[in-house]
Amino acid sequence: MLRSSRLVAIGFTCWAFLATSAALAWNSSGHLIVGLIAYDEMNEATRGKVIDLLRAHPRFVDHFERFMPRAVQRGNDRETNEWLFAHAGTWPDIVRDARGSVSREDVTRFNRPWWHFINRPIYLNDAERRNLEPHLRQNLRRDPPDDHDDPEMNVIQAVKNSARIVQDKTAPAESRSVHLCWLIHLTGDSHQPLHSSALYTAHRFRDGDHGGNFLQFEHEWDLHAFWDSQISTDERYETIRVLAADLRNNPELTAAAQRAAGSLEIDDWIAESHELCKQYVYTPEMMQKIADREGHSHLGPLDLPPTYLSDAETVAERRAVEAAHRLAKLLERLLN
Repeated sequence: MLRSSRLVAIGFTCWAFLATSAALAWNSSGHLIVGLIAYDEMNEATRGKVIDLLRAHPRFVDHFERFMPRAVQRGNDRETNEWLFAHAGTWPDIVRDARGSVSREDVTRFNRPWWHFINRPIYLNDAERRNLEPHLRQNLRRDPPDDHDDPEMNVIQAVKNSARIVQDKTAPAESRSVHLCWLIHLTGDSHQPLHSSALYTAHRFRDGDHGGNFLQFEHEWDLHAFWDSQISTDERYETIRVLAADLRNNPELTAAAQRAAGSLEIDDWIAESHELCKQYVYTPEMMQKIADREGHSHLGPLDLPPTYLSDAETVAERRAVEAAHRLAKLLERLLN
């Protein structure tokens, strides 16, 4: 396992999210790891094309070059290009807030909170499903709209939308570059189980728990943030590169990822994440605890067993490598 004292570190890296916005999926370290593995998996021709596109990004100087670590700046072209690709996967999260070189105009122009997730419903039982399902107001559509910048797209629609723009060689390079960043990012997002699903209950979560953001985990961490942090909590780029190499060189994870790369459809990725949610996120033990507290004003901490923590790490690492292999194959298909 990659984690060293990870359970202690999580307490310093998790945060709560507003109910009206989508949470991050995988922290920045997780997105970097997915990008680094995918870059290694792509063929040379595709690497050249993605780097050319990224250099056409409308905010390349302020949002890429200014973020580049000094060690990367002093490195060779391979190291620079590898970092640019991995960093592109973090860009849709960078433009969520106006700070540093990210302006308010950038946030208005580029931030799309709803693109990161879809809330496929999970219910406590069949009776609650029959009660709640007719009143569900979530966007569960699968086809992208005609508007290429529709802010209300879910992650399935957004991935299909960005893929069609990246593939369109007649589209402006700046637009293709922006959507390349989104495609890299959302491929990672779609493999985080809690970006596929939300829990709905008759009393506490009639509008859903927003992908675990409203569920208090141990020590006041929310469940979504806990899952975001499972790939890595280390922010040092050199360490992240080592962790990415460890995952990429794990034969069991590689074999699983190669099998997964046979499916390059976002619908399949979300369906897998939804099933993982039902098996490993909203476990029977958790669901029973939530059901037992439905009539109470406070849910209280879930305090789940150590096996839940170890299972979460195993699932997250596998999903990261699967996302990376699929991303590499998808970009090869779109750009070649």
